[in-house]
Amino acid sequence: MRFQKHDLLDHFARQDRVYRVTLLASHWLGGGNQYTPSAGHEARTIHMQINGRWIPFADLADKLEDQTGMIQLTSEFSMNQLHALIRAPFELLNDYCEDFDAANPATHLVGQLKSTSWYQFARHIRNAISHNFRYEFREKDRKDLPIVWNGITLSETMHGQAMSYEFGHRPGYMLFLEMRDFAEALPEVP
Repeated sequence: MRFQKHDLLDHFARQDRVYRVTLLASHWLGGGNQYTPSAGHEARTIHMQINGRWIPFADLADKLEDQTGMIQLTSEFSMNQLHALIRAPFELLNDYCEDFDAANPATHLVGQLKSTSWYQFARHIRNAISHNFRYEFREKDRKDLPIVWNGITLSETMHGQAMSYEFGHRPGYMLFLEMRDFAEALPEVP
């Protein structure tokens, strides 16, 4: 086994905390002058030194102080973390189930995982995240489309298209919680 169940659950707990901190931070980032100091004000005062160069953050302040720029920047920030919330836990669930089945040939955790209502949906979301945030359905996957989970449909017409907000924060967190519930119900390594 590459890791124990407690390691898997610890990873889920860390991803959950980081994602919720991201949402909390996005409120400050998008809060404008209602918070003192504002994110824009702070960005104007921050510089980072790398390889002898000072990198200013003022360009971020400009975006944060413009309504359109602020929405774009905070959405990208949150969506990036949402994707991390799905991708790594999905991979770890697969790894744990594969390792457990290999060590205990009578078990069928991989089969149980793949038969959940969310597995195929999560797999395609993970693939899109890994392929420059675009849906890329392999030929063998296309026969299983459309895939519907929680009212969201992934269809062949999405092939080659960029991910959009059809998969946003609420459904993303709901998917994460379903994966976490599955992880919590997994058996411990004997």
